[in-house]
Amino acid sequence: MDSATIRRDCTEAYDLALTSLTEGSEPPAAQVDRLRDALSGHLRALADVISEGAADAAPGPMRDVVTRALTLAKEALAQPVQGSAMDLMVTPQVARILLLMYEEPQVFDTSPELRALLEGVGGPADAG
Repeated sequence: MDSATIRRDCTEAYDLALTSLTEGSEPPAAQVDRLRDALSGHLRALADVISEGAADAAPGPMRDVVTRALTLAKEALAQPVQGSAMDLMVTPQVARILLLMYEEPQVFDTSPELRALLEGVGGPADAG
């Protein structure tokens, strides 16, 4: 996963959408299409990785956060294409959330290392 590319695409897409809204202008359709396609690919890839990591996560508030973020990604991907800068408003924000979950899985209890550590200290990670 290329985090730098995901961040760059998120920033470019959101800035383009925001500029479009504040200035009342529409960016070139090819640029919107390119960014929408890139962000959709990033979202799908991130959602797949996060889903795999969260499958065995202990129930609780952090797992709920992960589940909600994955639902947001699914909903963002299901939005109909408008063919305008509006297509770029939500997806970058959801991609940033999933990227954080990917880069910092221990925070969201999706890390196999964290589960192994907890099991070694006090029994199964989901015991509580």
